[in-house]
Amino acid sequence: ITSVGEQDLTVWLHDKDGDHQISSEGNASSPSFSFDGRRLYFLMSNGQTQGEELWVKDLAGGKVNRVLPGNSMQAYSVSRDGKEVAFTMNDQDGHSDLWVAMTSRRTPPVRISSPAAKDSPYFLPDGELVFRAIEGGSNYLYRMKTDGSARKKISPERILDIYDVSPDGRWVAAGTPGSGDEERINLGTTKAFEVDGTATVSVCVGYCIFSWDTSGGFVYLSYPMRGGMSYPLPTMLGSGLPELPPVAATRIEDFGKPKPSAAIPWQVESAINPSVYAYTRQNTRRNLYRIQLP
Repeated sequence: ITSVGEQDLTVWLHDKDGDHQISSEGNASSPSFSFDGRRLYFLMSNGQTQGEELWVKDLAGGKVNRVLPGNSMQAYSVSRDGKEVAFTMNDQDGHSDLWVAMTSRRTPPVRISSPAAKDSPYFLPDGELVFRAIEGGSNYLYRMKTDGSARKKISPERILDIYDVSPDGRWVAAGTPGSGDEERINLGTTKAFEVDGTATVSVCVGYCIFSWDTSGGFVYLSYPMRGGMSYPLPTMLGSGLPELPPVAATRIEDFGKPKPSAAIPWQVESAINPSVYAYTRQNTRRNLYRIQLP
């Protein structure tokens, strides 16, 4: 007797009227608000096309459209003016690469050529990209123009994943591997790297994620392995970061005593403010089956 099941992912929006399901078919994830807050982008596979495509919902009119039909992707970022999309797509050998396309679809997507595999693009306010590149089996933070020029390593420190870039383009949040005993027990640190390479700040220890809302007024911090709740923390004028404890936090209480009412019961993936945010729900359905052994 065995248990067999399936999972599906749906994108949801929370606003003053409560929670609303945005995606209605297939699997959807990775929601992201436009910088003006009028649209919500997300990835969705509906079984009609191969892989996940980028979709967008007009939050005022309610219309949902595909942004780049026929282009499957693993990660994406939309420029501040909404005219360009940078995305990750695997080649025939399974290596990830970055592409840039116009949302108007007047020209085909253009691959940004590079000898190293790269992914996780994020647009900066000036139109450049922050991304993750693989060198010698390790990941590093880089920035470059969308034509591949002016490529520059942001930090010599290894990273794991990129979580977000601040709206003002000053900071990029990323997880970093531990060292020594920390690495053996997978205890890394989430840090904020200044995009110009001048400073690095430790935020929290362990698997913790934080991202900014579109205004930069709050960051949303969560420990996915500890319930997945998110806590909005106001940022400070000048730094653009929340008030940090003397050493990297190991729990949310290290940032002070958050009010229970402030907790958001989901991992916030994109937000306009603490009252308007988007997230992904995972639903699992299982049944028991009897299998006759030979």
